Parts: sequence; C-alpha cells; structure tokens
Amino acid sequence: MSGGIRQYCRIKKEVYRIRYDVYCQELNYESPDKFPERQEIDSYDERSLHCLLKHRMSGEYAGCIRLVFPDPYQSDRSLPLNKICSLDLDLKELPTHSFGEVSRLAVIDRFRRRTGESETPGGLLLFPNQTQEEREKRGFPIIALSLYLAATCLGIEAGMERVLVLMEPRLARHLRYFGFVFTQIGDFIEFRGKRGPYQILSESVMNGLPAHIVELMEVIRSDLKLSDLNVKLDLKPKAVVI
Repeated sequence: MSGGIRQYCRIKKEVYRIRYDVYCQELNYESPDKFPERQEIDSYDERSLHCLLKHRMSGEYAGCIRLVFPDPYQSDRSLPLNKICSLDLDLKELPTHSFGEVSRLAVIDRFRRRTGESETPGGLLLFPNQTQEEREKRGFPIIALSLYLAATCLGIEAGMERVLVLMEPRLARHLRYFGFVFTQIGDFIEFRGKRGPYQILSESVMNGLPAHIVELMEVIRSDLKLSDLNVKLDLKPKAVVI
C-alpha cells in the first residue's frame, strides 16, 4: 500500500471517529449500535471530500466536515439534503458537478466547551436575543468557521457554482454576518430541531467576505494546495488535513 493511500485511510478513520464521538456518544443523533467499530459512516462518504482540522499546538484533531458530490446516476442526484426535505431548486436541471452539499460538521467536545456550545455539533452558541454588537464581540467559533471555509474552498476548487447545506435559520443568519450569504431554497422541517435547506453561490462567497475572513480563507486554500489535493482533475473521494 502506498504512503498516500495509507495516509488517506488514516485520515478517513479519524474523520469517522470524530463523527462517532460527536453524533453517537455526545449528542445521541445516531445509535452507537449501528457502528460497532466506533466509526460513524454512511453511504455518501464514498463520494465526498473530507476535511479534518488539526489543532497545531496540541497536535489533536479538533473537527471535521465533508463536501458531498451528487450522484450522476440517480435522477434526484441523491444528496443527503434532498432525501429528507423538498427543494425549490430542481437539481436535475443543473450540471452534475456544478453543486454539492456540505454536511457532517463535527467538533470534538473539548473544543466547544463554553456554556451551551456542547449541545451543537459545531460548538455554535446562538442566542436568539443577542444583538449584532453582542454577536460581534463574541465572534464565531474559529474551528467551525475554518471548517465551513474549508468546505467552501473545496467546492470552489472543484468548480462548483453553488453549495447546499441543511441548517438552523439562526446559523444561516450568523454566517451571513461573516459574509456567507445563504439563501433558503425550501421549507423548514423538524430534523434535530428546526432546519431548512440553503444554498450559497461561489460568486457571492468570493465577493462578499470581509477582509479578515478572506485572509483566513486564503490560508486554508494554501493548506489545501499543499495537501496535493487536485479536485478539478480527480473527483474520487479524498480526505485532507488543514
């Protein structure tokens, strides 16, 4: 087995382990009995790009996220999102590799320890009565923000025109404050709380981010390039560390 394949397999195992810890052990979103090897895996992982974030000071893996590519052989393009909710967008009318879905954000417990943060997979503390000034002072959890940026970078590098995500409306508003302008593309549903389908266009990402977020995004894009990830030429499942 080549070094690249060994590294790829090792990184994927870390991704699935983090997801098991967060989704099965901490939040009880999934039954641990379904994953006797303590790795939370589903059918979409084999056509996904995975990002694993490493905390450099401690050397510990802090969180992960994935970008799922549509299935060109399924009439509905078979993304996780359109299996559980209806979309105003007709995915069949879009070029197959022009879109994808960000999902399975997970940040391990010790990196989301502030009061209330451990109740969400990304460590996002979203108070409905916060003023804009209070949100600005508190800031956005850097790990979750970095992972969303990483997934967005993957989509841009892959030539995607839009990225879809199922999330809480408060999170969509929170991300908008940082320049991520998500638009709703379907009705809200009850799925681990109130959530709705959203999309963001790559053009709006490139034109709408504030300068300090653009700087962080460029660092992440640089890390992705150093990882020897070439998603434009090779759309096979990959996993990278940032």
